[in-house]
Amino acid sequence: MSDELPVVLCPDSFKGSLDAAAVANAMARGVHAACPKAQVRALPMADGGEGTADLITHTLGWEWHLSSVHGPSGDHVTAGWGFDARNRRAVIDVASACGLDLLPADRRDPWQLDSRGVGELMGIAIEAGAEQLLIGLGGSGTVDGGAGMLAALGARFLDADGRDLPPTPAGLTSLARVDASGLDPRLENIEIVVLSDVDNPLTGPHGASAVFGPQKGLAETDIAAMDAHLGRLAEAIDSAGGLHCPAHTPGAGAAGGLGFALGCVLGGKARMGAAYLADLIELDAAIASSQLVITGEGQIDGQTSRGKVVAEVVGRARRLDVPVVAVAGNIACSEAELTDFGLADARALCDGSITLEQALAEPARWITARTQALVEDHLAQHD
Repeated sequence: MSDELPVVLCPDSFKGSLDAAAVANAMARGVHAACPKAQVRALPMADGGEGTADLITHTLGWEWHLSSVHGPSGDHVTAGWGFDARNRRAVIDVASACGLDLLPADRRDPWQLDSRGVGELMGIAIEAGAEQLLIGLGGSGTVDGGAGMLAALGARFLDADGRDLPPTPAGLTSLARVDASGLDPRLENIEIVVLSDVDNPLTGPHGASAVFGPQKGLAETDIAAMDAHLGRLAEAIDSAGGLHCPAHTPGAGAAGGLGFALGCVLGGKARMGAAYLADLIELDAAIASSQLVITGEGQIDGQTSRGKVVAEVVGRARRLDVPVVAVAGNIACSEAELTDFGLADARALCDGSITLEQALAEPARWITARTQALVEDHLAQHD
């Protein structure tokens, strides 16, 4: 095999540790340690979660903007978003405006939080000239059904006396009707692409409240009440002028119901985040010109095959007959399962040689080491 091994690096982030770009940088050091003349191309990936906007912006050379918007509790936060002025496209992470990480643990009460900052970011991007909005749904801290976002875009939520209500779930307990006539008319000409990796409906046992509510601070005893609230909200919006699709549409429950507001109310088109991003960065072409693909994520397990970055990368590389290896923080699969999945090899940071604490203290060091070992073994097998 040539010393100038062409390698593509396309990892996801290691959540709570390193973003995807930092993971790719650590992998690149490992590749060059094993093969100094390797031709390395880094194309870090995401699935629509936190960091998607930053990743798309910097991978494709878009402009990066910072805007002040309302955070989930009403305080102002500075949110970043990307803009492709040439093609009039913008990319937004909902987490930047209503993310769980914006809230200290003692303020994570979904009844008191809303997503208005997301709507404000959308308006700012539209004002800048965007005609297409890419919106990553991961990492939200709200369960408001997108009411805050819709309010920021001009919808009104009214009680029986016609008085405006705050768009938090607690504020909408006396909701009587929704007035959607004031929605920003520019939305009619905006293409909204919703990037996600979940297919949950808005309500029910697999809905936003039951599945994601507890992660965001919703008490187990409040799940049924929040679920009922989201159902009433959907009915009120439907009565105000109809929905593009019903609330049980797969993906409507994403991001605490922002999937419902963006898709069912505003007509956005849902896309699996990893697949959409792979197309956007032309991953297939990069893989086709490589001899080895290296991917990775925090944990490879039974959920990896369900729309995650590693599964997307493996599927594309298999079609192009290029071997794929992976580095993960932890691997909860057998070697046989990894082979069936399509990985030629995989290494975990926590493989028994170091502790979890050591891996978390120096993740880049261990990603580099595991990548070096993978590449050395790959070269040995193909000499």
